[in-house]
Amino acid sequence: MRRSGSHRENAVSEILGVTMLLAMVIVVIGGVFVLIGPFIEDIGDNREWSSGSVAATQLNDRMLIAAQSPEGSGLVQQNAQIARSMDPLRNAETWKIQADIGGDDHTIVNLDGNLVTVTSINRTASIVRVTDDNSTQTFNIENGSGNFTVDNLIGNVFIEVEDIYGVKSHRFVEVTLDGIKLNNVLSDGSFEVNLVNGARIEKLPTKSIEVRQFPRLHNDIMLDGTPRVSLILLDIDISSFASRHITNIHIDSKGQETLFDQMSRNLIIEFEIAGDPIIEPQYMHHWIGDYELFLAGDALDEYNDFGPHGRLSGLDGITLHPPNKSFDFLVTLQSVEVY
Repeated sequence: MRRSGSHRENAVSEILGVTMLLAMVIVVIGGVFVLIGPFIEDIGDNREWSSGSVAATQLNDRMLIAAQSPEGSGLVQQNAQIARSMDPLRNAETWKIQADIGGDDHTIVNLDGNLVTVTSINRTASIVRVTDDNSTQTFNIENGSGNFTVDNLIGNVFIEVEDIYGVKSHRFVEVTLDGIKLNNVLSDGSFEVNLVNGARIEKLPTKSIEVRQFPRLHNDIMLDGTPRVSLILLDIDISSFASRHITNIHIDSKGQETLFDQMSRNLIIEFEIAGDPIIEPQYMHHWIGDYELFLAGDALDEYNDFGPHGRLSGLDGITLHPPNKSFDFLVTLQSVEVY
């Protein structure tokens, strides 16, 4: 009987020992997971951020390639991650572009809602034609300046001014562009990438928005010494057939339209960016950042690049300096469909 009791006591002791050992192991493992949990989340977030950034860059590059293809042609990108995270950005950017394209006058057009204001310095502006997606309306003005109302403007707007000599002297265009937003889920929020007008704009949950790639506005000098400005706008249409469950993303060209293609003077470019207000200053700094350096050094006579049209902030738009010098101007509007 004593041996039997001794065996039971030993068995109980062994069970208690194993139980305590298992409890210690569980406590240690739990502590390890508590310690390394944040590191595992960081690794997962970094992987998601990296793959999302690369995928967004690839999609943006492919849209730019498709936009330059003949109308109706395109390409396909296989990426389930993008297909699940893609949302449209409606009216993401609005660009207003104008320049003198003929004659000797300096004309300025302002479009505010449905109110059109035309002013010519030498008072030669005579006829104004306003074209939208629906129709073309013609107005006569006196003494080179005038205000008039154009109701029910739809889509992109084109305004041409003809002077008293029958010369097309000025052109104004207003173009609204759509884009794409990509959302990648992280542990503390979403990593967002906006693809708008050729630009790539990234936002991490704990950081401010940063423009990684800018719209295609460039200035250079041709071999004969003539300044040249080129601007390529991109409108992205996400088809109603697009689905968050597909893995193949189709990108088709919808063709392109030439908005300016001639020698011009007195350029004014204005743009409105929907969403976060810190995007526009980054655009401005990218294009006119050197102007302030030349201004501070009292060397504006040597400056041949983009600068503010009015206030240094660029709120009145940007222009090419010197503004009254002729330059070769090419503006193209490209469109792609994503589905």
